[in-house]
Amino acid sequence: MAQFFDKFSNDYKTLLDESLKLTGFDTSYFPTAKIKTLARLFPEFGRQPIKILDYGCGTGSLYPPIKKFFPQAIYQGTDLSDKMVQEAQALNNGADVFHAMKSQQWRQGAYDIILAANVFHHIPHTEHVSILKELRSLLTRQGKFILWEHNPWNPFTQKIVKDCVFDEDAVLVSPLQSKRLGRKTGFSKMRIVFTTFFPKSLAFMTVLEPWLEWLPLGGQYLLVAENPDSEK
Repeated sequence: MAQFFDKFSNDYKTLLDESLKLTGFDTSYFPTAKIKTLARLFPEFGRQPIKILDYGCGTGSLYPPIKKFFPQAIYQGTDLSDKMVQEAQALNNGADVFHAMKSQQWRQGAYDIILAANVFHHIPHTEHVSILKELRSLLTRQGKFILWEHNPWNPFTQKIVKDCVFDEDAVLVSPLQSKRLGRKTGFSKMRIVFTTFFPKSLAFMTVLEPWLEWLPLGGQYLLVAENPDSEK
C-alpha cells in the first residue's frame, strides 16, 4: 500500500480535486470541514493542551485546521507512505510533526484524540482489529477515537470512490461494520455521526448538519468511541 500511494504523492491534490468535481468542492474544503465538526463534537478540547494523532495523515491537510481550531494541541501525524510524509513536511513549512509509520516517535506518549480520516478503506480488513487495538493502547484514559469513513450507503459517495484513481484498492467500511470493529477492539460509548450531506450548490444548508447527524444518507460518517478505561 505504501508504494501505491508513493506514486501519487506529488499529484495528490490535483487527482483528488478531479474526483470531487461531483460535489462542487475542492480538496481545500473538506479538511477544514472535518476539524470544524470535531471542534463542535468536543468543545471541551478547544483551548486545552491536548495531544492529537492523525493516523494516515497523507500530505498533512488536517494539520492547518487542527492548529486553527485546537490552537493548544500538540499534533503528530503518521503515514505508511514515506513520500506522503515528505510532502506533508514540505507543504507545512518543514514541520517535524510528521512521521513514517515505521517510526517509534508517534508511538511515544498517549493521545487525547486519535483520528483516522478516510484511511481504513485502504487497509485490508483482516488487519483492522490489530491496528485498532494498537491505537486504543495509545489513548489517554479519557481519550477519544474517531474513525472517519466514506459512507457506502450514499450512492454519490460510491461514484466518487469508483472514479478516484487512488481509491482503486478501496473496500468501503459501512457504519455497521465500524461498530462491530469497535466492539471487537473493546472501545466503549460508541456512536455514529453522519456528515457531508450537501454539495457546494447547497452549501448554505450545511448549518443544518448538526441536526441531521442521525440520518444515514450523509456522504461520510464518523465512528466516535472512547477508551474503556474511562469507565474505571
